[in-house]
Formats: sequence, C-alpha cells, structure tokens
Amino acid sequence: MASSSPTKIAVIGSGLMGSALARAFAAAGHDVAVWNRTPSKAKAVGGGTRAMEDLREAVSGRELVVVSLSNYAACSELFSLEGVASALAGTTLVQLTSGSPADAREALEWAKANGVDYLDAAILAYPSFVATDAAMVFYAGSRSVFDRHLETLQAIAKNSIYVDEKIGSAATLDCAILEAYYGSSLAFLHAAAMCEAEGIDPKAFFSHKASFLGLLSVTVDAAQDMIERNDFSGDQCSLNTHVAAIEHIVRLSKDARMSARFPKELLDNYKRAISAGLGSKELPAVFRTLKQD
Repeated sequence: MASSSPTKIAVIGSGLMGSALARAFAAAGHDVAVWNRTPSKAKAVGGGTRAMEDLREAVSGRELVVVSLSNYAACSELFSLEGVASALAGTTLVQLTSGSPADAREALEWAKANGVDYLDAAILAYPSFVATDAAMVFYAGSRSVFDRHLETLQAIAKNSIYVDEKIGSAATLDCAILEAYYGSSLAFLHAAAMCEAEGIDPKAFFSHKASFLGLLSVTVDAAQDMIERNDFSGDQCSLNTHVAAIEHIVRLSKDARMSARFPKELLDNYKRAISAGLGSKELPAVFRTLKQD
C-alpha cells in the first residue's frame, strides 16, 4: 500500500537484507536511494529504488537513513569519510546492523556529537520475511523519534516494537531471543545426532517435536514467575534430578563416539548451580549462577 506521505529514505548496504528493506520502503511509496560500496550491487536492488554512487549525495537531505551492513565497524568506517557526518546532520539514523549493546551506545554518542537523531534497531526476520506479518523489528532510543517515524518504519515490519529509551535494549532483546533460538537449535540437532548414532532414524525424534517444545514452554512460563519472585522452590523436579538425567545424555554421547561437548557444557552449568546449594530447587534456579562468571 502506498504511503500517504512519502519519506525520503537512504538505505546504506545492499546485501540480501538491505535490498529487501529498500524494496519494501519503495513498494510503500517512499523515495528510496540505495548506496553500496560496490555500485553494481546498489543498481541490482531495483524495485523502484535509485542507486547512488556517492555516499554523501545518497544521505544528503534524507529524513531517514537506514543502515544494514556487516557490522558496526564497517558503518563507523563509512561515516568517518570526509563530509559524510555533516551530510547526515539533521537526519534520523536507523541502525539495523546486528551488534551488541556496547556498539549501540558508541553509535549513539557519535550521533549526538554530529547532530543526528538515532534509533538502534534489531530485525528478527530473514530477508524474505521483510514486509510480511512474520517480520519483527525492535527499536531503542528516543520515544518521540520512534513515534515520528513509526508509520514509515512499518513498511518493513508491521510489528515495529519500541523497547526502551536505553539505547542498548533492542540489541539486548535481540541477542537474548537469538541465544534461545541458537541454543535450542543446537540442542535438537544434537538430539537427532544421538538418535542416528544409536541406529534410530532421526525422524522418530522429530515426530515427537510437540513433546520437547511443550516442556520448553512450561519451563519458560515457570522460570518467568520464579525469576520475578526470586523464589525457585517447588515440588515438581529438583535440579539434582535434572543433573542425573543430563549425566545419562553425556554418557550416551561418549558411548556412541559422538561429540559430547554440548551436553558436557550443559552439565557443567547445572552442576555449578548445585555447588551453589541450589540442588533442591527447581530447574530455573540455574538463573542465579548465570549472572556470575
């Protein structure tokens, strides 16, 4: 759907994600300039966007400058080029490059020093999800700046969520969700590998997806409540019992001559909680020992 008030936008970076973002903004009726270090890649974006060869020209006079690069260091390198910072003055910079809260804080300081409004953002989507209901973007920074640009930003994700004024909050939430995703993914892949190592078709494991996802959901809900109350007592299953189960997983992995690194890491973390005197508590009590190195 075309926007009733087109916005002048520059998208810096035309990899798979940057290209998807640029095309989505253009499809919503916005005036989109695209810049990439390799000009041919910017030209290949298409979709009603306009490729620019000069970075200063690309960002000059733009209301929004959306950055999608490999890392914050690459962004800092570009913005330190002669004349780029002054060309960005008065614009709103939306950083959609993945990074850490520390990266976001450094970027905010740079933006303040150069007269640039700044939103740090994290997108939870593959490029093909951009502009669909499956896309979600977290934003951190000034609430008034976010509200001013929300309608435009919804062109890339209707689920554009403001997290907090703390500039590192979007990156923190993004890293937290991704850790849960990557950790869970490694766990189920290791589980499938265990089955195969023992001569069981991994399909037999995957067919019971609802079982472990159900357990995970119950534990997430229980953990949220226990962490909020700082009370990990209960009568369902003690950490001591869980540790015994993980020891079986480690033994199976070793006996099957497959990698036991992941379950051993699990075991070490759970045992650490027991060493801290939490063996009689419920599984979420591990949270207490994860806040210390």
